[in-house]
Amino acid sequence: MSNSSSTSQLSIMLTSRDVKSAIAYYRDTLGFHLETAWPSEEKPMWASVQLNGQTIMLSCEASDGQDCEGSEAELWLTNTDAFRKAAGGGVITYFPVEDVDAYHKEIGARGAKTFGEPKDQFYGIRDFPVRDYDGYIISFFQPIKLESCQSCEMPLQNARDGQMYCEHCSDESGSLHPYEAILEGTIQGYFMGMQGMERGPAEVAAKEHLAKMPAWASRNK
Repeated sequence: MSNSSSTSQLSIMLTSRDVKSAIAYYRDTLGFHLETAWPSEEKPMWASVQLNGQTIMLSCEASDGQDCEGSEAELWLTNTDAFRKAAGGGVITYFPVEDVDAYHKEIGARGAKTFGEPKDQFYGIRDFPVRDYDGYIISFFQPIKLESCQSCEMPLQNARDGQMYCEHCSDESGSLHPYEAILEGTIQGYFMGMQGMERGPAEVAAKEHLAKMPAWASRNK
């Protein structure tokens, strides 16, 4: 499938236990394009693969005899040691695609190790994760239009891709207002103003309502 150009560019470098096999997985299974392999594609120590304007560089493990000195050598050796203990531990890299469902089907047919089906997320994307040849987690995604505010559940009118909150719950930049401000607005504007409830019951109802909203779920943990 074809992918549109991305408005921003990401480049990351991942250590690989076998760069040639990693290239094959990204190219033949995940549909990346091989840009460069050094010193050769047959025996690569480093490579660059690309998808939708985003780049992953693949590097072999460092050794004590590498052509680096001082702090640079220390960096590469330390990075290799961390890789051998837990490749990609605690890191998920996100890559945009034009049609996440079509891409999921496409790479699944080629044997990609996906974690379930694409899923709509409350933060405005639809995504699914993949584990690559060396164990790194890559999440492929596309922005989606949400039907309701993730703070108060009000319907989102003319929502932009990835927009999470309504105009009452966010400022002009899209940043969420503090919980206390949302709570007071919900109490007065909805439960007292629209439902005709007294202040006491309105407070209880507002807190129960917001507790169900994705934006405030962490407050209950």
